[in-house]
Formats: sequence, C-alpha cells, structure tokens
Amino acid sequence: MVLLLETTSCEIFARAQELRPAEVEVPALMSQEPAYETTDFAFRDMPQLAEPLWTNYALTEALFWGRDNQSASQPLVVAVGSNTPLISAQDLQFPVAAGVRAFYGERNPNECGWEIGYFGVYGMSASKFASTTPPQFMQMPDPIGTSLTTDGQSATVKYNSMINSGEANVFRTSNYWRDHTESWLTVDWLAGFRYVGVEEQASINMVCCNGTRTVPYSVRTRNNMFGGQIGSRARWTWDRWALEGWAKAGVLGNAQKQIQDPLIDDTGFQQRGALSATGTDLGFIGDINLSAIYRLTDVWGIRVGYNTVWIDGLALAPNQLAFANTTTAGTGLNSGDGIFLSGANLGLEARW
Repeated sequence: MVLLLETTSCEIFARAQELRPAEVEVPALMSQEPAYETTDFAFRDMPQLAEPLWTNYALTEALFWGRDNQSASQPLVVAVGSNTPLISAQDLQFPVAAGVRAFYGERNPNECGWEIGYFGVYGMSASKFASTTPPQFMQMPDPIGTSLTTDGQSATVKYNSMINSGEANVFRTSNYWRDHTESWLTVDWLAGFRYVGVEEQASINMVCCNGTRTVPYSVRTRNNMFGGQIGSRARWTWDRWALEGWAKAGVLGNAQKQIQDPLIDDTGFQQRGALSATGTDLGFIGDINLSAIYRLTDVWGIRVGYNTVWIDGLALAPNQLAFANTTTAGTGLNSGDGIFLSGANLGLEARW
C-alpha cells in the first residue's frame, strides 16, 4: 500500500511539472495556493523565477547633493597686525549642487549579470567675502602675505569642485519569494571596477591700494582614482511598488597633481613662479543609496531616494595654498583628506 501511494504521488508531481498551474488538478491534501505566471514551479507551488522576468534595465536620475568640506582649517585671509583670521578654509561650505546618474545592465533572473554606471556632480562652488575699513587692513597669512600686500581692503575666496565617477560590475543574483506578503526580494552580490575623478580650484583675490590693484593666488588639483569595489543591492517588489538599496565600498589608488599659479605682489613683482607637484595615495569610496520606485507601466517606473557618498584620500585645493616664503613653498602635495556628499535622487527607470 505504501509503495502504491508513493508511486501515485510521483505521477501527480510529474504531470504538474508538464502543465501550467491553472491546468493542474490539485489533490485535496495539497495546498490550495493561487497559480503564478511562470512555467516552472518548485516545491509547494513556489515560483522558481522572479517576477517580472526582466533581463535588461536602465535608469537615469537627477541628483541634488550637498557637500561637507573636509579641508584643513588653515587661515586664508588675516587682519594686519593682529593676524586674526578673517577667512579660513573651513568657512567655504558648499550649497546643494546638481548632477546626474545613469546605469545600464543585463541579467539572467536566476543567475548573474553585468552593469555599467556613471554619476557626476557639477558646479560645486563655495565663496567667502571679507572687507575692512582703513586704517584697518587685511593680507594673506605671513610670511608671504607681508611681501604681497599689507593694505588689502577686501578679499574674496572661491572654491570650485567637480566629481565624476564611473563603474563596471558583475553580479550574482538570488531571488526569494515572500509568500506572506506576496512580494519578491531580489539580492545581487557584486564586484567590479571603479573610477573617481575629482578636480578642484581654490583662489584668493585681494583688492588693495585703494581699490586700484588685485593680488591673486590660485591653485588647482586633480585626483584620478582607480581600483576595485564590492557591494550588494537588494530590491523588494510588490504590486506596483518597490524598494531598492545598495551599499558599495572600493579601495582606490589615487594619482594626484597640484598646480600653483605665480604669486604677483601689489607692485607687479613676481614673488614666486608657477609650481606643481605630483604624488600618489591610497583612497576609499563608500556609496549608499535607498530609493522607492512606483511602476507607471510594465516597463517604466519613477524613482526617488536618498544617497550618501564618502570619498577619502584626496588632495583638496585649499590645502595646497602655501604661505611660506621659502624655495620649497608650493612644491609639496598635501593629501589624505576627504569629502562627504549626501542628498536626493529623482528620475526614471526601465526594466524589460
């Protein structure tokens, strides 16, 4: 009798594998769960493939990110006589800047896939203005400041920055059916290559001599970071809604350069010529996102979310301003600093 029952059960299971779920006559003792739109079913009527069975995806988003300036707090403009700082590097805090992000990828719903991505944040600009009334004056910090001018009446310090990041990843996909919520949880474990470029400029423009002359000091930096990254991405999908989040971390080598413009004093004499320096450092990037998606159609959805990005091991432009009056001033490279970005993303995605 036992052998007969086991044989009958195997025949019923084999017949269910060949038919669509709606066509299978489910025995009374088996679970009466609803049928799913897929041709392969595993144990207890659980679908083997995630729905929807998309294999291509793309997204494009506008970014609105703020930035915390992690540059050193050295004085950039001081009062003549007392050396009281009037403007320091930490005063240059960035407002929200705009950028874009885009991804394209292909995947097998049950196995692995690949993707390429890019984000850029442009037009990050901070400035600080200070002025004095004679007989009080201002200058750049000593010892070079006294040689440039001692009767500055106003100064504007500007700090501009631009960030570009590209990545290429491969990933392994795992799908989990959440029966109690009738939803899918998809997890991707990824590894890949990451590039980050950070270009900056910092400048001091001091107006002196009763407003007749300007004493400038400008420096630029370039950071080109290359390396590997690992991370994970999870997507929880139900009805027309989805929540998606990722966390990535990369260790990057950084090829750096700083370029100093000539220093010209208030008489027109060149106190210091153009200088530059190069170097390398080990950097890091951490990239976290959480987004909510509403599916407009079977293909298109709208995305909105929040991001944090930390980039470390950088040569920031304000940290290269050198006020020593020696032959080696301006020939060094100050590195090891970081920037922290955070803000919103808003855009569209397509999955087909």
